[in-house]
Amino acid sequence: MDEKINIREIFQKLTSRWYYFLFCLLITVPLAYLYIRFADTIYQVRASILLTQQMKNGMANEKFLKGMELLTSHTELEDEIGILKSFNLVGSTLQKLDFGISYFEKNNLKTYEKYNDGCPFRIMLDSTIHQIINVPIYIKRTSPGTYTVIASAKNVSTYNFYTNQLEGVLPAVEITQIQAEEKPFVSKNLSFKIVFDKRYNFDGEKVYFFILHDLGSLTEIYREKLDIKAISRESNIVEINIRGRNPKKDILFLNTLLEVYLANELNKRNQLGLKTIRFIDDQLSGVSNELKQAEGSLESFRSRNNILNINATAENLTKTLDRLETDRSALELKLKYYKYIEGALDKADLKNIQTPSTFGLEDPLLNDLLLELEKLTQERIGLNYSTKDTNPVIKVLDLKIANHKRALIENVSNFIQASTNALADLNRKISEIQHNVNELPRSERELVNIQRKFDFNDNVYNYLLEKRAEAGIAIASNTNEKTIVDKAQQVGGGPVSPNKKMIMILAFVSGLGMALALIVLKDLVHDRIITTEDIEKSTRIPTIGTIVHGTKRDKSLGIVVNGKSVLAECFRSLRVNLEYLTLGKEKSVIGITSSIMSEGKTFCSSNLAVSMAQAGRKTILIDADMRRPQVAKTFNLKSERGLSNYLIDACSLEDITISTDTKGLDIITSGPIPPNPLDLIGLPKMDQLIEDLKRIYDIIIIDTPPLGPVSEYVILMKYTRANICVVRSNHTSRNHLEKINKLFDEKKINNVSVLLNDVRMSINGYSHYAYK
Repeated sequence: MDEKINIREIFQKLTSRWYYFLFCLLITVPLAYLYIRFADTIYQVRASILLTQQMKNGMANEKFLKGMELLTSHTELEDEIGILKSFNLVGSTLQKLDFGISYFEKNNLKTYEKYNDGCPFRIMLDSTIHQIINVPIYIKRTSPGTYTVIASAKNVSTYNFYTNQLEGVLPAVEITQIQAEEKPFVSKNLSFKIVFDKRYNFDGEKVYFFILHDLGSLTEIYREKLDIKAISRESNIVEINIRGRNPKKDILFLNTLLEVYLANELNKRNQLGLKTIRFIDDQLSGVSNELKQAEGSLESFRSRNNILNINATAENLTKTLDRLETDRSALELKLKYYKYIEGALDKADLKNIQTPSTFGLEDPLLNDLLLELEKLTQERIGLNYSTKDTNPVIKVLDLKIANHKRALIENVSNFIQASTNALADLNRKISEIQHNVNELPRSERELVNIQRKFDFNDNVYNYLLEKRAEAGIAIASNTNEKTIVDKAQQVGGGPVSPNKKMIMILAFVSGLGMALALIVLKDLVHDRIITTEDIEKSTRIPTIGTIVHGTKRDKSLGIVVNGKSVLAECFRSLRVNLEYLTLGKEKSVIGITSSIMSEGKTFCSSNLAVSMAQAGRKTILIDADMRRPQVAKTFNLKSERGLSNYLIDACSLEDITISTDTKGLDIITSGPIPPNPLDLIGLPKMDQLIEDLKRIYDIIIIDTPPLGPVSEYVILMKYTRANICVVRSNHTSRNHLEKINKLFDEKKINNVSVLLNDVRMSINGYSHYAYK
């Protein structure tokens, strides 16, 4: 049948071992306090930014300027997070800050990081020498005019702060030097000037030091500290968290990081517009010179020939020729642009390609191909920050770019061929009209040529000026899509680590858990019998009584039933219980044994014998444990003659019977220890002894050897009417009861009971009373 869990028993067992919990709590709670006291105080700083993917230029769905669509870009949220945490961006941010030197204060074994006004001195490095880095350099003010520099470390790197490059490694650094305050400190690999705060005093409890950092390692430190994640799966707002010992530095770092990121983004968006303006400026320079030359030639010709008007024929021819040459100029410009596109594609220079609308060309197909190619190229650049080249997404994107380039090259080749044919046709028509013009008078013909050249250059110049103005307006109206939602600020209202409340709760729970684990482990490893409930779980043999743990005075007396203590009352209760076990027989033989030594067998048998005699029953106690006799010692008797002498017919019963101070109680000691106790117990003389004693005494108590190591008790059981196995609390293992359990199961022993000895009164609520 399954055993039911006894909650009350478990609770009583735990409360009885309260000292386990106290001991463990005295370990965990002070350790938690020490951790809270000396652990670094960590603060959390948070900022948020909107990384939108929408294109916004303030003109709804229409572009204010043709070609303005290339000033926008599409990037994935994960790529932008990768850019925010990239080495280049974090490094650029740190270059704008003065984080290369960290200042610290050590007070009572705890270190605090200081920034700005928190440290009583400032360091100005000498960038002309290679400085040691990542080494604590202690500054101690020795007098109002001097200070001491102390540094000690092994395998120290040196760094050039001017070039931001590591220079070498020193096997060891040992610096202890006193320096005047007004002079710079100079050594082989450390040089700086120090400026002390006038409020700095000689506080012996506080120690100050600083550490120099190289840009690379400092960048990696801040990259590891950054925690960037979207606030939800569907949102484009990301939170940027950073934890550190100085919230002022972290707030400044996050705000600067966002400023540098937004500035880079806006600069990247304006690059195409700036390249367009530079291209137009180059064209304007050439057209302006040609326009000035044409204007000078026209003015000189009119002044020299006094010609103001041209006849109608010349005017018509000129208009026609101007129109054709304008068409040819536009066609040449288009052909020039197509060849420019062809050359850029051959050189794979996709970043500098200008749109057709920039040159006033309306070509939707070509414009769409360029926009799609630019979009794919921007996506490819964005993926470079967070994805390796072996990624399948990169390969698919590279294939798309190659296909669009191939389609673009084919279209551009067709456009070049068509434009070349159209230009040849225009040249033929212009040649015919020029032939007609040549028939005009020389002066009129010369004026027509000069006027036509001037008008052409003037039209081209005005056109380029218009396009440059449009590109400038596009750049000026361009805004950053990404905006800061919340600037950096400290969160939590204080330190986030260590969490004092949580640590103390964990320490308390850990202490309780440790104590509980120790109790369970002890019960598993030390399977000793403690209470009567443990006996009931280990054997089906009934329990006849319980003997409580005695005091030192009880132990010194040996015989305790003469007093009025709780221990004496236990033996009186045992005497009463034995009346039921022996069924009230006037003549009874009681055998007392144990599973192993040192369980209190002799102590119990001696006090039980005294208790029986005090109850008016004539009692004799036989010490049959001839291997380790203890009865004579308990009653302060000499054991010169005893049971061993009687069994070998060396003396009579009267010779070995000893009277005691207790009325009605006699004792037979074991006598000299024989070499063969087992053989003596089995002699017929033992039968005669028991029969003789039954005629004289009411109660015969036999103190026998333990059951475990020897077998005398198995022989003596044929004489006993009641058998008591003494089990000592917190001493006897459950395994020690196996032999008596086997005898009981095989019905080789009857009327057997277990007596639990040496039970602590606090265990399982045991309590007794004593007469006063």
